[in-house]
Order: sequence, then structure tokens, then C-alpha cells
Amino acid sequence: MTKYPKHILKMLTEDGFDARYFHHCKTSNTYVEAYEKTESEFRSYFDMDKYASYDSFRVSHNKRIKTPRKIHLKFH
Repeated sequence: MTKYPKHILKMLTEDGFDARYFHHCKTSNTYVEAYEKTESEFRSYFDMDKYASYDSFRVSHNKRIKTPRKIHLKFH
């Protein structure tokens, strides 16, 4: 059974991919470069791209940050 690092498994979600993208933004010269690093890292583990292109990621990401999220709290 293959073991994946936690940050890689988190990249399967939109929030996790965004978090890793922001991580790469710190060391990249452009947002496109940060996206390419993130996508390359994702591809190295899952042998596929998460997004079709930087533009596809950007549109999806911008929608996420502009749309308020509902928070579901569970009380036991």
C-alpha cells in the first residue's frame, strides 16, 4: 500500500490544493510559476493534473474566495 504525505493527500481537496499553491507562492516569482510547481507536485503523485490550466485554476480559485462558505458545526 502506498503511503502519501499528508500535504499531498490534502491536495485532493480544493482547500488543500490552494494551501499548497500559497506555499509555493512564497518561493515563486509569479503566480503561474507557483501554480505550475503545485500542479507538478500533484502530477508526480497522482499521474494526472488537478486543473486543465492555470486559467482554469484561477477561475475556480477566485470563485471560492469570493463565495462565502457555510460552516457546519457538529455538537455531540
